[in-house]
Amino acid sequence: MPTVGLFDLNLINPLKTYAFLLLLILTFSCKNDLNTISKEKVKDLSITEEYATDIEIYFSENAQKKSILRAPVMVKKKDTLDKTMFPEGIYLEMYQENGTLGSTLKAKYGAMDHISQEMTAKDSVLVISSNGQSLRCKHLTWNQQTRMLQTNGSVALKTQTETIYGDTLTADENLRIYKIKHITGIVQVKK
Repeated sequence: MPTVGLFDLNLINPLKTYAFLLLLILTFSCKNDLNTISKEKVKDLSITEEYATDIEIYFSENAQKKSILRAPVMVKKKDTLDKTMFPEGIYLEMYQENGTLGSTLKAKYGAMDHISQEMTAKDSVLVISSNGQSLRCKHLTWNQQTRMLQTNGSVALKTQTETIYGDTLTADENLRIYKIKHITGIVQVKK
Protein backbone atom coordinates (compact mmCIF):
# COMPACT_ATOMS: atom_id res chain seq x y z
CA MET A 1 0.00 0.00 0.00
CA PRO A 2 1.38 3.34 -0.97
CA THR A 3 1.60 5.94 1.79
CA VAL A 4 2.49 9.57 1.80
CA GLY A 5 3.58 10.77 5.17
CA LEU A 6 1.10 9.46 7.68
CA PHE A 7 -1.79 8.91 5.21
CA ASP A 8 -2.67 5.79 3.35
CA LEU A 9 -3.45 6.84 -0.25
CA ASN A 10 -6.00 4.01 -0.67
CA LEU A 11 -8.13 5.50 2.21
CA ILE A 12 -8.01 9.11 0.99
CA ASN A 13 -10.16 8.59 -2.10
CA PRO A 14 -13.01 6.80 -0.23
CA LEU A 15 -12.78 9.37 2.60
CA LYS A 16 -12.98 12.21 0.10
CA THR A 17 -15.96 10.58 -1.55
CA TYR A 18 -17.81 10.07 1.77
CA ALA A 19 -16.99 13.59 2.94
CA PHE A 20 -18.16 15.06 -0.34
CA LEU A 21 -21.43 13.06 -0.22
CA LEU A 22 -22.02 14.03 3.40
CA LEU A 23 -21.44 17.70 2.62
CA LEU A 24 -23.74 17.46 -0.40
CA ILE A 25 -26.52 15.82 1.67
CA LEU A 26 -26.24 18.36 4.47
CA THR A 27 -26.24 21.27 2.03
CA PHE A 28 -29.41 20.27 0.19
CA SER A 29 -31.36 18.44 2.90
CA CYS A 30 -32.10 21.47 5.14
CA LYS A 31 -33.72 24.58 3.85
CA ASN A 32 -34.27 27.49 6.23
CA ASP A 33 -36.41 30.30 4.92
CA LEU A 34 -35.52 33.36 7.03
CA ASN A 35 -39.03 34.82 6.66
CA THR A 36 -40.62 31.64 8.00
CA ILE A 37 -38.17 31.44 10.89
CA SER A 38 -38.77 35.10 11.82
CA LYS A 39 -42.56 34.68 11.72
CA GLU A 40 -42.40 31.58 13.89
CA LYS A 41 -40.20 33.31 16.45
CA VAL A 42 -42.50 36.35 16.55
CA LYS A 43 -45.55 34.11 16.87
CA ASP A 44 -44.02 32.33 19.85
CA LEU A 45 -43.01 35.59 21.55
CA SER A 46 -46.25 37.49 20.98
CA ILE A 47 -48.15 38.50 24.09
CA THR A 48 -51.91 38.18 23.80
CA GLU A 49 -52.80 40.09 26.96
CA GLU A 50 -51.42 42.19 29.76
CA TYR A 51 -52.40 41.17 33.27
CA ALA A 52 -52.02 43.04 36.57
CA THR A 53 -53.27 42.44 40.11
CA ASP A 54 -54.19 44.72 43.00
CA ILE A 55 -54.28 47.83 40.85
CA GLU A 56 -55.07 51.42 41.74
CA ILE A 57 -55.52 54.03 39.00
CA TYR A 58 -55.74 57.77 39.69
CA PHE A 59 -57.67 59.90 37.19
CA SER A 60 -56.91 63.62 37.34
CA GLU A 61 -57.45 66.73 35.28
CA ASN A 62 -55.46 69.95 35.63
CA ALA A 63 -53.67 68.46 38.65
CA GLN A 64 -57.01 67.88 40.39
CA LYS A 65 -58.05 64.39 41.51
CA LYS A 66 -61.23 63.31 39.69
CA SER A 67 -61.51 59.63 40.59
CA ILE A 68 -59.66 56.58 41.88
CA LEU A 69 -60.25 53.10 40.51
CA ARG A 70 -59.29 50.00 42.47
CA ALA A 71 -59.56 46.43 41.18
CA PRO A 72 -58.13 43.05 42.14
CA VAL A 73 -57.41 42.14 38.48
CA MET A 74 -56.87 44.18 35.30
CA VAL A 75 -56.67 42.62 31.83
CA LYS A 76 -55.80 44.37 28.57
CA LYS A 77 -56.04 42.14 25.50
CA LYS A 78 -53.86 42.70 22.44
CA ASP A 79 -56.81 42.81 20.04
CA THR A 80 -58.65 45.40 22.18
CA LEU A 81 -55.92 47.92 23.04
CA ASP A 82 -58.50 50.67 23.51
CA LYS A 83 -60.24 48.72 26.31
CA THR A 84 -59.24 47.53 29.74
CA MET A 85 -61.26 44.85 31.57
CA PHE A 86 -61.64 44.29 35.29
CA PRO A 87 -63.10 40.75 35.41
CA GLU A 88 -63.06 40.38 39.20
CA GLY A 89 -64.77 43.64 40.05
CA ILE A 90 -64.15 47.34 40.52
CA TYR A 91 -64.39 49.98 43.21
CA LEU A 92 -64.48 53.55 41.94
CA GLU A 93 -64.33 56.73 44.02
CA MET A 94 -65.63 59.83 42.22
CA TYR A 95 -64.53 63.21 43.60
CA GLN A 96 -66.34 66.56 43.42
CA GLU A 97 -64.82 69.78 42.08
CA ASN A 98 -63.79 70.83 45.62
CA GLY A 99 -61.84 67.55 46.07
CA THR A 100 -64.25 65.85 48.47
CA LEU A 101 -65.61 62.39 47.84
CA GLY A 102 -68.90 62.66 45.94
CA SER A 103 -69.83 59.02 45.42
CA THR A 104 -68.55 55.47 45.10
CA LEU A 105 -69.35 52.78 42.58
CA LYS A 106 -68.91 49.07 43.19
CA ALA A 107 -69.55 46.19 40.75
CA LYS A 108 -68.47 42.61 40.12
CA TYR A 109 -67.22 43.44 36.60
CA GLY A 110 -65.91 46.58 34.91
CA ALA A 111 -64.51 47.67 31.56
CA MET A 112 -62.96 50.97 30.52
CA ASP A 113 -63.16 52.23 26.93
CA HIS A 114 -60.22 54.62 26.52
CA ILE A 115 -61.55 56.17 23.30
CA SER A 116 -65.03 57.14 24.56
CA GLN A 117 -63.73 57.49 28.14
CA GLU A 118 -66.64 55.44 29.46
CA MET A 119 -66.55 52.93 32.27
CA THR A 120 -69.04 50.08 32.07
CA ALA A 121 -70.01 48.36 35.31
CA LYS A 122 -71.96 45.09 35.36
CA ASP A 123 -73.38 42.66 37.88
CA SER A 124 -74.56 43.91 41.27
CA VAL A 125 -73.78 47.55 40.58
CA LEU A 126 -74.07 49.81 43.64
CA VAL A 127 -73.53 53.58 43.64
CA ILE A 128 -73.57 55.40 46.99
CA SER A 129 -73.42 59.20 47.09
CA SER A 130 -72.02 61.32 49.90
CA ASN A 131 -75.55 62.63 50.59
CA GLY A 132 -76.76 59.12 51.47
CA GLN A 133 -78.58 58.24 48.26
CA SER A 134 -77.90 54.89 46.64
CA LEU A 135 -78.51 53.33 43.25
CA ARG A 136 -78.72 49.62 42.49
CA CYS A 137 -78.78 48.17 38.98
CA LYS A 138 -77.37 45.35 36.84
CA HIS A 139 -75.56 47.47 34.22
CA LEU A 140 -74.34 51.05 34.34
CA THR A 141 -72.19 53.36 32.22
CA TRP A 142 -70.16 56.21 33.71
CA ASN A 143 -68.86 58.85 31.32
CA GLN A 144 -65.61 60.27 32.66
CA GLN A 145 -65.88 63.49 30.61
CA THR A 146 -69.53 64.41 31.29
CA ARG A 147 -69.41 62.82 34.77
CA MET A 148 -72.83 61.29 34.14
CA LEU A 149 -74.27 57.86 34.97
CA GLN A 150 -76.62 56.03 32.63
CA THR A 151 -78.44 52.71 32.70
CA ASN A 152 -81.06 51.23 30.40
CA GLY A 153 -82.11 48.39 32.69
CA SER A 154 -84.11 48.24 35.89
CA VAL A 155 -82.97 50.49 38.75
CA ALA A 156 -83.70 51.12 42.41
CA LEU A 157 -82.83 54.61 43.62
CA LYS A 158 -83.02 55.09 47.37
CA THR A 159 -83.24 58.62 48.75
CA GLN A 160 -83.71 59.85 52.33
CA THR A 161 -87.51 59.59 52.02
CA GLU A 162 -88.29 57.02 49.32
CA THR A 163 -87.12 54.21 47.08
CA ILE A 164 -87.92 54.71 43.40
CA TYR A 165 -88.07 51.66 41.12
CA GLY A 166 -87.90 52.11 37.39
CA ASP A 167 -86.19 51.61 34.09
CA THR A 168 -83.68 53.80 32.19
CA LEU A 169 -81.91 56.26 34.47
CA THR A 170 -79.68 59.23 33.70
CA ALA A 171 -78.01 60.99 36.64
CA ASP A 172 -74.99 63.02 37.65
CA GLU A 173 -72.35 60.91 39.35
CA ASN A 174 -73.35 62.23 42.81
CA LEU A 175 -77.04 61.27 42.33
CA ARG A 176 -78.18 64.84 43.05
CA ILE A 177 -79.82 65.35 39.66
CA TYR A 178 -81.47 62.29 38.14
CA LYS A 179 -84.17 61.28 35.68
CA ILE A 180 -85.92 57.92 35.58
CA LYS A 181 -87.91 57.49 32.36
CA HIS A 182 -90.18 54.59 33.32
CA ILE A 183 -91.07 54.63 37.01
CA THR A 184 -92.60 51.32 38.07
CA GLY A 185 -93.06 52.07 41.76
CA ILE A 186 -92.30 54.38 44.67
CA VAL A 187 -92.04 53.17 48.25
CA GLN A 188 -92.00 55.71 51.08
CA VAL A 189 -89.24 55.16 53.64
CA LYS A 190 -90.15 55.72 57.30
CA LYS A 191 -87.58 57.28 59.55
